[in-house]
Amino acid sequence: MQRTTRRIRFERLAASAAMGLVLFFSACGGGGGGATPTPQNPAPGVASVSPSSASAGDAAFTLTVNGASFISSSEVRWNGSNRTTTFVSATQLTASIPASDVESAGNASVTVFNPAPGGGTSGAVTFEIAGGVPILTSLSPSAAPAGTPNFTLTVNGSGFISASVVLWKGSPRTTAFVSNSRLDAQIPASDVATTGTAQVTVETPPPGGGTSGSLPFQIIAAPSGRNDTRATATPISNGTIPASISPYGDEDFYSFHATAGNTVTVEIFARRLAPPSQLDSAIEIVDGSGTRPTTGCRSPDHPRDPITFAEIDPTPTDFDDECVNDDINLGVIQDSRLEFKPNATGTYYVHVVDLRGDGRPDLNYNLTLSGAD
Repeated sequence: MQRTTRRIRFERLAASAAMGLVLFFSACGGGGGGATPTPQNPAPGVASVSPSSASAGDAAFTLTVNGASFISSSEVRWNGSNRTTTFVSATQLTASIPASDVESAGNASVTVFNPAPGGGTSGAVTFEIAGGVPILTSLSPSAAPAGTPNFTLTVNGSGFISASVVLWKGSPRTTAFVSNSRLDAQIPASDVATTGTAQVTVETPPPGGGTSGSLPFQIIAAPSGRNDTRATATPISNGTIPASISPYGDEDFYSFHATAGNTVTVEIFARRLAPPSQLDSAIEIVDGSGTRPTTGCRSPDHPRDPITFAEIDPTPTDFDDECVNDDINLGVIQDSRLEFKPNATGTYYVHVVDLRGDGRPDLNYNLTLSGAD
């Protein structure tokens, strides 16, 4: 009985010791029963991007990011914002960059972000957005009489950015950015006080940028008195000139020179001005003797049915219409336009009237001429 008791005590002591060893080794991290540590994502690094620059106004493009420790969940960030990212390899990612990201000149910061656990944000690589050299295509108006008061010059072209500036004879003028293809510049009366020609350019500052080619702005002599006859006609060249019909019964004559076979277009903007003018214009082209050609023009509304007023021209693309026009589109566009192909080289005249015959002060309009010599 005594031996049995001793054996039981020994077995209990042995079991207790074995349990203690198990607990000891577990606490020390031994054995195969411990939890597996969660893998940590690496911190990414960016070495370069391709392309590394663009011009303001460029289209959307794909950016290649080269570096190290990229993973499938890496994200390319543009100025801190995620962009749609494609994992190529541990050393390369591609990202879709929308056109809005390169709309204006400046610098963008490109980084890569790896999510937790671990991970983090890489150092930044600079992407340069340069302002391209602007292109100038037209001015509106492109001429004005000497003594014209302050006015807004519309400059049309491409490659403009918000920092682009209109230059008048090389000097900056207050400029409003309207779009990548239009700027509006404030021209003071002092710029058109005397006759001559002013060269207009557009300048875009660095990075990139540059100065456009120039276009001339003609400052013509103001008519001495009224230009109601061919003898007192105002000479004009290609471009746009502001004018008015006033007072009651006023009419305007303008002279231009044209080459036989060339197409000359003359157009009135009144109802389409902002704010609109109430001038109900009608125009005709006459030759040096004051005769209106019965053919040689394309008129939007001639011939027209005398009862329904519907356009009935069977050959609308031919220069076989009489050189007179009232409305470009009856009931839609009440301004006037003519296209003229002279048979002989010489001086011709544009005659502008208010069709209602009740001209009064401030019936303003713009006359645009193109294709003349």
